[in-house]
Amino acid sequence: MNRYLVAFVKGAVVAAIGLSAFAAAAAAAQDYPTKPITLVIPTGAGGGTDLVARVMQKKLAELLGQPVVIDNRAGAGGIVGNQFVARSAPDGYTLMMSSNQFAIISAVNKNTPYDPRRDFQPVAYVGLIPTVVVVNPKVPVGSVPELVAAARAKPKGLQFASAGNGSPNHLFGELFNRMAGVDVLHVPYKGIAPALTDVVGGTVSMAFASLPTVQGFLSTGQLRAIAVTSAKRVPAVQHLPALAESVSGYEADIWLGIWAVGKTPGSIVQKVHAAVTGTLQDAEVRRKLGELGVVTSPMATSEFEGLVSAELAKWAKVVDDSNGAIEKQ
Repeated sequence: MNRYLVAFVKGAVVAAIGLSAFAAAAAAAQDYPTKPITLVIPTGAGGGTDLVARVMQKKLAELLGQPVVIDNRAGAGGIVGNQFVARSAPDGYTLMMSSNQFAIISAVNKNTPYDPRRDFQPVAYVGLIPTVVVVNPKVPVGSVPELVAAARAKPKGLQFASAGNGSPNHLFGELFNRMAGVDVLHVPYKGIAPALTDVVGGTVSMAFASLPTVQGFLSTGQLRAIAVTSAKRVPAVQHLPALAESVSGYEADIWLGIWAVGKTPGSIVQKVHAAVTGTLQDAEVRRKLGELGVVTSPMATSEFEGLVSAELAKWAKVVDDSNGAIEKQ
């Protein structure tokens, strides 16, 4: 057979196979979902992200028409779970719910085993978990201006506890130091529970912690809250001023979102986004999330993509501007 004809035939076969594969992938995306969906949580069971996921699980499965199986994959500050998702097939059957720890991990780790922009597709914003500034009741400050004045009067005289180097509450504290022009000493712990225990005990002065983790201590008077870290006051604790009311421009939120694997077909992304939106509009889900202090608000996929991109840039700058206070791992 003429070698040009052979080449033509081979090319036609390859093209036909490619078109067939494309058609099969398009059909699969159109029929999605046809089997259970795994929702990876890159933290342990019982944490804030896990609790929110379990509130949403039943309704989300109902709207998607398939079971949603929660898979907790904790480790390395979230890297273990993130890496598992990044290496999964981009078919919509492996999703991830995470906080903005997703962005912070990339800021404090020079060599994550995945690319946070290329290997993940932001799908849907879930909501904000208020973070509050809490102090031991014996610390003689009752407001942010008093806290700033005390910290300026005696550098390193006050301390803030965190869940560990590079954790959100660590970076929230360092951002406060930089923007308020103070030097509150960071004291890292292996988790937020032991950190708060020492704040309650008076070993450490204060902490930046999510509302669900400190509600019990606040109700018993073991801790005193003086502000929220959001740009504005939040409904769950409307009586607390925003830290930004005293430190202009300060904003540091813990928010939750859902990601798919990078290069997941757009039609699948939109189906999941619609299901998440519907779940968050359900009255019972909203009630339960409200009890956890979660503030939900609708956000288009493109808006969520913009938020993720902005957070990646923001926390990278916070780390770079910390003059070594936040050590890159």
